[in-house]
Amino acid sequence: MKNRFWIPVVALLLPTFALAKGHKTHHPAQPSPTPSPSASASPSPSPTDNPEPEESPTPKPDPERFKKADQAFKERRSETRGREALKLYREFYKQSPQDPEAAWRVGMGCYFVGIRLTQDKDEQQKFYTEGRDAGLVGAAIDPNCAPCHFWAAINMALYGENVGVFKMLFSLNDIQDHLKASLAIDPKLAYGGAYRLLGLIKEKLPGLLGGDDDKAKEYFEKAIETAPDEPLNFLFLARLLEERLDDHNGALAIAQKGLKIPTPTPDRLEAIDALKDLQIFVKEHPKPEEKKDVKK
Repeated sequence: MKNRFWIPVVALLLPTFALAKGHKTHHPAQPSPTPSPSASASPSPSPTDNPEPEESPTPKPDPERFKKADQAFKERRSETRGREALKLYREFYKQSPQDPEAAWRVGMGCYFVGIRLTQDKDEQQKFYTEGRDAGLVGAAIDPNCAPCHFWAAINMALYGENVGVFKMLFSLNDIQDHLKASLAIDPKLAYGGAYRLLGLIKEKLPGLLGGDDDKAKEYFEKAIETAPDEPLNFLFLARLLEERLDDHNGALAIAQKGLKIPTPTPDRLEAIDALKDLQIFVKEHPKPEEKKDVKK
């Protein structure tokens, strides 16, 4: 029997690039200078009284600056392109460490290269640590950066799973806090990705530590409500209903509903894989009458 602490790596695969397409850039507000008491007591100078030169406005970042790197990430089914994307994101982040948009992209790239392209556990830990730290830095610079919170949480969870489930328990509250912060800002991020991971946590934890299958079901249903075009949301709920809640008919109905989703675009790598997993699920869990036909 599998340990309920265990969060299967494949279940953390997320439709990542949707973040870059749908996320609005947040720029932290610059604090206004505090007037000194003497300045507030003095009369305002007239236009002829040696006016000070106006400060030049801070130039806004080029919205196209990540175009090449984002395109590489869209093509991440190719290992070469996936690694190239992370390399470019790292370069942007090194040049602009105060840019939350660069920070969360490093977190996203580290997640992908770590989970998909790396086999060695020590190397995976390095990627997840880098991704976690970049996300946390971005969230500290801009608390309203939803993907900063999101990718910090994802990499924290993967790091914890990698080093041991009991060690991960110490970071669970932080993981959940960042996921909820992400949801408060943008619940549609990663096609309801924060709802999915919160549901997994509730599903896998023992009851004494906050595990709750019914709450997990609520989170997965919320993910479907938020992003009904994401196959992963249906896959997670179908597996929960079948494996934890003993609801075979409900699980099959959800899986079949998920299979009605049109084939995602090629850049949604994880969503395409989830559709394949739904097909396997339906094949391996036929209706009771279909089981009888097979026996005949």
